[in-house]
Amino acid sequence: MIRYSLCLALALAFSTPSFSQQASLSIKNKSDRQLTVKVMQGPEKKAVVVETVKVAPKGTQTVYFSTTGTYFTKSQGIFINKKDSTMNDTIYSKERPFQVISDKRRGFSNITMEYKVKETKKPEPGGPIPISRKEYDN
Repeated sequence: MIRYSLCLALALAFSTPSFSQQASLSIKNKSDRQLTVKVMQGPEKKAVVVETVKVAPKGTQTVYFSTTGTYFTKSQGIFINKKDSTMNDTIYSKERPFQVISDKRRGFSNITMEYKVKETKKPEPGGPIPISRKEYDN
């Protein structure tokens, strides 16, 4: 059986105050799956959902931050096969925490995350952590 993993590429760029003066996270879905991403703030056990965004296959969504802090994402990637519904599947993952700076003096983080689905039989070192639907929902 082939397992799928959701691969994440995270690029951080800290900038000086810009025209928008707001920290942001751009989520680029490079897969053929409908992606739902929960942006979480705080330590894992006490994290709260800041925002939930849906990203169409090959689409991009942007989340804006007004608070400096530690964040992470939980994602759900749904593949819908219109020709054969038995081929439909859903994968879940949790990404490693990242720091966001949203401060007029220190600057504003501009972060880009790229989601790709790669067929693999073993997890990628430093990659996303596979999670269950129950953990995604909590």
